Amino acid sequence: MQMDKTWFSEQVREREAAMYALAMSYMKQEDDALDCMQQSILKAYEHLDSLRDPEKFRSWLYGILINCCKDELRRKKRAATPEEHTEEQPAPEAPVSHETKEVLWNAVNRLPEPYRTVLILFYYEDLPTADIAAATDTRPATVRKQLERARDLLKAELEKEGFDETE
Repeated sequence: MQMDKTWFSEQVREREAAMYALAMSYMKQEDDALDCMQQSILKAYEHLDSLRDPEKFRSWLYGILINCCKDELRRKKRAATPEEHTEEQPAPEAPVSHETKEVLWNAVNRLPEPYRTVLILFYYEDLPTADIAAATDTRPATVRKQLERARDLLKAELEKEGFDETE
């Protein structure tokens, strides 16, 4: 398989919505999320020759995006003033009611790292644990444990809000 400009563009286009959701989960501000997406796409294109297995493109690209978001958050934290806190953004579109989707997305976004990231990559992006491990630079067993803990934390978060699973 030849990984050229056309192939790269198609792969990025297919993952654009997923990248946006992942970047928003970190950055909370649309402009910041879009900046990180743009930076990560550029970095991925510049280093496309380092991707040995085209089948791993998705996890490789998400790993670059995660690192970009983390770098930007660290940079912002060093330069932040107390009044720069942001409010949470509503969830991206999903095949559930708007209210349920928003409650769930906000609960996921309140989870600490790394639990938020593994939940998003596993449930929203359908990545297998091995690919999540590659994207987050951890072991698959660690990802499975983080997913288990993330589910428990998310359940507790939703119970605090009085969210009923049957809604």
